[in-house]
Amino acid sequence: MDLFRQLWKRIPLIIILVATSLLFTLIGWSGRNTIYGSQSIDLKRQPYLTLFFEGLHEGVYPWGQSASTSDEEEAGELEENKAHQSVLYHIARSQMEIILRPAQEACAQLLEERERILEELENLPENAVMGSPDEIPEGVCNPVMQAEDYGVAGVGFLSPDDTEYNTDTEGIFAKTGLYYKLQAVNMDYFDDALFIGDSRTVGLCEYGGLGDNASFLARESINVYNVQDLNLKFSDPDGDSWDSTVDEILSERKFGKIYVNLGVNELGIGTTYMYYEKYRDLLTKIREYQPDAIIYIQGIMHVSKAKSESDSCRNNTVIVQRNTAISTLANGRDIFYIDMNPYVCDESGDLIADLSGDGIHLKASAYGNWDRSLMENAVVIDSNRE
Repeated sequence: MDLFRQLWKRIPLIIILVATSLLFTLIGWSGRNTIYGSQSIDLKRQPYLTLFFEGLHEGVYPWGQSASTSDEEEAGELEENKAHQSVLYHIARSQMEIILRPAQEACAQLLEERERILEELENLPENAVMGSPDEIPEGVCNPVMQAEDYGVAGVGFLSPDDTEYNTDTEGIFAKTGLYYKLQAVNMDYFDDALFIGDSRTVGLCEYGGLGDNASFLARESINVYNVQDLNLKFSDPDGDSWDSTVDEILSERKFGKIYVNLGVNELGIGTTYMYYEKYRDLLTKIREYQPDAIIYIQGIMHVSKAKSESDSCRNNTVIVQRNTAISTLANGRDIFYIDMNPYVCDESGDLIADLSGDGIHLKASAYGNWDRSLMENAVVIDSNRE
């Protein structure tokens, strides 16, 4: 419905209003010395179209005999004006057609656009939904999981609550009217996927179930500030591995999906907005090299309650704010925010202690939870559709 309201606003009503005003002005000017000669108005201060409306009020019509000139003494004058009125009518009609032609063409184009959109709506994939250009519908991205605030977060690591992170209306982060909902997929969905990340992604590669399908580009202790500068370990599904940079891998190989998970090592570096800007730069670089890939922004995994209530930087208050910031970079059409925290956290938003040995990383046996979150939150886009 919002889409059709936007189309309706595009109808050039102003053209019709201007054309009508010009037509009435032309009629008034043409009849100023004839059918409207008796009108007592000041043409220096009033427009000629006033003559037309004054004439209507007095019963004088440009297309025929006036209501006040039916007596025999006026018959001669009316006969004399008949030819003039006929010329006036044809001039006005031709001018009206010329003036209204752009409006007619615009309306025709609007109707064609409407038919095209209706046809598109009828052929949409099951997981595609329409929405307003400034708000992603529910089910397209995961919501950011919240967590208990224990009041220990250092203010130097946070940004003000009213910080705006993304106001783009065009470009790769712009929202659109056609979105794709997340859905469950099989393991072979990840055959053309690349995972970029830190030590947590290293663990996903080594202990998760995706190692035989996906490729990984990861290294311990890296962060969003240096990930593009350092050599990372690249591992492919065949079991081969070597050191390479983000630029080298993205420029040499083509991927259908790219997952990014960075953030735990940056919790003690800079503010949320600084983190957001560098994350944005990385996504821009990925899109430059991989224009057709689906990009997944993975929310930073929370830490345990023991860690969150005692560490001023590595706590869930900072993590939630940073996840909220990077989630704004999702556009719902080819960049999506997914959050695995509901699969590993308790009702307070803290990482379940039994799933972690240090309160930060998952135990080897717990990586199946991460696998499951990825398989239940994926996007399938028909490659034959733009």
